[in-house]
Amino acid sequence: MGYDFDAIIIGSGAGGGTIAHTLAKAGKQVLIVERGPRFSDVEAFQDEQRMLINKEAFDDRQIEVNGRNAQLHIAGILGGGTSLYGGVLMRPSPYDFHPGKFYDQWLPRHLWDWPITYDDMAPYFEQAETLFHVAGDRPYKMPNVGTPSKGYPATVPPLEPINQQLEKGIKDAGLMPFHLPFGIDFKSCLRCSKCPGFYCPNEARASTVVRTIDKATLDYHLQVQTFTEADRLVTNSHQKVTGIRLRCRKTNKVQELTAKLYILSAGALGSPIILMKSGLTGRSGQVGRNYMYHCGALVAGLFKQETGGADKFIKQLGFTDLYLGNKEFTHKLGLAQTVPIPGLLSLQQNFPIPIPKTIAEFLLKRMLAITGIVEDLPQQENRIELGKDGKIRLFHKFHPYDVYRSQYYKSKLKQVFRLAGSILSFGATGDKDDIHTSHQVGTTRFGTDPNTSVLNKDCRLHEHENVFVVDGGFMPNALGVSPALTIAANALRVADTILQKAII
Repeated sequence: MGYDFDAIIIGSGAGGGTIAHTLAKAGKQVLIVERGPRFSDVEAFQDEQRMLINKEAFDDRQIEVNGRNAQLHIAGILGGGTSLYGGVLMRPSPYDFHPGKFYDQWLPRHLWDWPITYDDMAPYFEQAETLFHVAGDRPYKMPNVGTPSKGYPATVPPLEPINQQLEKGIKDAGLMPFHLPFGIDFKSCLRCSKCPGFYCPNEARASTVVRTIDKATLDYHLQVQTFTEADRLVTNSHQKVTGIRLRCRKTNKVQELTAKLYILSAGALGSPIILMKSGLTGRSGQVGRNYMYHCGALVAGLFKQETGGADKFIKQLGFTDLYLGNKEFTHKLGLAQTVPIPGLLSLQQNFPIPIPKTIAEFLLKRMLAITGIVEDLPQQENRIELGKDGKIRLFHKFHPYDVYRSQYYKSKLKQVFRLAGSILSFGATGDKDDIHTSHQVGTTRFGTDPNTSVLNKDCRLHEHENVFVVDGGFMPNALGVSPALTIAANALRVADTILQKAII
């Protein structure tokens, strides 16, 4: 039988863009299908109204979230989340692969351990750090998480003055600060004050467009179709996947293409929807379930002097001392890191009371923000559903244990700001917002038993030998860091398996 491609990949983010590059580099004929457009409007690069309020570069679907319609903060352009993320690329803790060590009373026994270990992933973390040219600090300053044994491929710039002050506050709290590792080329970075949610104006940030897709399109056999909806996988009478139905969103024209292999990387929301439309839900009943995104806490501090955050890039510091808990608080937490302060419009929109522009500008110039990540525990009732009317519905509520840990983190981050010299701090926990679904994972988790998992350890559908899923949906738990590097590393691992086993 002749095929149109060796592999068709749905989605172009950390998973899809990475595996596409690897397979194309190995000489395979590969097609990437992306629902959104290639974003290239230079006028929107730092336009807060267009990017964060109007969400021009985000997924344009209206999702029913806990009973109300909303547009989620999920990237909707070529490059997926890597085109709009904050650039932090960190390895998780080896203990993240054994969630039962910390959550045994909350998780069933089959979820206590991943089907692979950190050591299995270590070489692929290194490959991903090289591919995305990660710039980082000295690994010894990053306790409780995985780090590259030979250091990061690139170096980070000096701390801004406000972060030197914050660094002292973190140390005074008995913690060890480090410079966050970034997939950013700091030799060309413009040090924009805004980064997450905005497309990089000169492509200094390591998106898959910059690091993998464009290179593979130019040098290898990779083709890209943007603004194309993957409707469903087509099966024959024996339930073997034989094709994929695609619809051009500009012309509404439908085409059916064939491949030896079909790889879903449409995100923890998008991939299960395609599987549901295709009737490929398996026996576990887990497709679309266990939807997770980080809870945690966000704290903003107000300082007497200007912090520089309104004008330049000050997202630099993090610490992982509390990642596995400590004597004071024995519960597992995650990375704490500074984040960009909100823009003027975002501050005015989210402030508890209306404030005039002059006051908002005054506050922005003196603010610094930090967040602490807390894992969202997998719960069956947190799920994606596809209604008979075609409506996508998301049901999600954080576990009380997630909120409990987040409240502690909030108090700890306020202490750090006090020690750093802030005159006032205020914060919130992640359960206050169900639109900013940062770091979504979990809806197609992998495992060894087809009765309790969607994918096998190689991220292949248990019942279908030519369908793989390589986005964050494969994760049984949410990790204590951003999943971006883990998704990319896992895509490299799956690609290696595909090539070694000569599946295509």
